[in-house]
Amino acid sequence: MSLKVVLLGATLGNGISTKSGTPKPYSIASIDYIVPASSYHAGDHNIDKCGFDKKSVNMQHNTELFNKVQKLSVQHGVCDVDLILSPDPENPARNIVTDITLAKD
Repeated sequence: MSLKVVLLGATLGNGISTKSGTPKPYSIASIDYIVPASSYHAGDHNIDKCGFDKKSVNMQHNTELFNKVQKLSVQHGVCDVDLILSPDPENPARNIVTDITLAKD
């Protein structure tokens, strides 16, 4: 399955958190993209928006995939891409990005 989006960038990292006192390993792997902003009107809430909103989707924690995103960003800036989605091995009910390609018009 693929998803066409406007790519902003990616985040890849890991470390050990000591916030809770007990050292706990963590990892971060996500892709940021933009979507048209949408207004929200319900009951007493009226929020008008214009422009774009940033969204994120988890990606496979993989240096090669991160480097591919980085190369696309450097060569094409903010650009249309196809995100290839696969079931998340840790939660099969969710998808993660496992590959990315420059979108073809």
